[in-house]
Amino acid sequence: MVNYSYFPGCNLKTNAKGFEKSAIAVSKKLEAELVEIPNWNCCGTVHTMTTDNLMKRIAPVRVLARSRKHVEGLENSSQDIVTLCSMCNSTLKIVNSEVRENPEKLDVINYQLEDDEETYSSDMEVKHFLEILRDNIGYAKIASKVVKPLKGFKITPYYGCMLLHPKVAKIDDEEMPSVLENLIESLGAEAIFSPLFKYCCGSYHIVSDEDIVTRQVQKIIDSATARGANALAVACPLCAYNLDQQQKMLMEKTGKKDAIPIFYFSQLMALAMGEPVEINHFEDHKIDPRILLKELEFK
Repeated sequence: MVNYSYFPGCNLKTNAKGFEKSAIAVSKKLEAELVEIPNWNCCGTVHTMTTDNLMKRIAPVRVLARSRKHVEGLENSSQDIVTLCSMCNSTLKIVNSEVRENPEKLDVINYQLEDDEETYSSDMEVKHFLEILRDNIGYAKIASKVVKPLKGFKITPYYGCMLLHPKVAKIDDEEMPSVLENLIESLGAEAIFSPLFKYCCGSYHIVSDEDIVTRQVQKIIDSATARGANALAVACPLCAYNLDQQQKMLMEKTGKKDAIPIFYFSQLMALAMGEPVEINHFEDHKIDPRILLKELEFK
């Protein structure tokens, strides 16, 4: 068993509980356990583009420092800090790269952390759990843990913006990614390509201009269903919220009938590996995935 220092981020404890619980469950089955960092704080969510704003970098560096300390107390630990949320992954990777390339910035930030008796030496690697699944575990081992192949599932991998951009934070090729496709196929499902795999879901416009998000979501869903998909796989809580919520709104406003469920990739893994359905918190979804499970006679 390899233990990974795991940073959950805020949404995994609120709007994406099924994402976290399913990921932790499958990590144990794969002998790559996600062990939560004690006393973590928000990473800051969106990385600031202002290069001289060090205050915005204190929160993610504190996360990295606490992960470094956490690793020291773990048995058989990796030197990686692992994330699930694509936004957290992006923020931590970018800041980690920045302070590694600019030790003077890190010195200033560490000075701010001294009151908490914390410092960071930029020797951690930030990895998304999808990278661990691909590079450390491998699809063959994942497939060997499948007890309920996802037969009949036709799933479009949706990467969104932040898993593939910017260069310093991307987890795969930005034009031809394959990590979600290979994972989906290792679970016994069919991966359905859509050219809108990284088309923005509308992001935070859901707060200020919902119509923008509605238009984006409709294009993403229509592209997937036109190619025969009956579900989407995601790795971002905000993407999941927008794609799920706005489909429900479209159904209510327009009578649209071809909504499809949004799964976190870890929920698909949990289903295929025979974990209890309850850990996925499907009751929190607006488009209930259990309807598809029933249609496919998945038990």
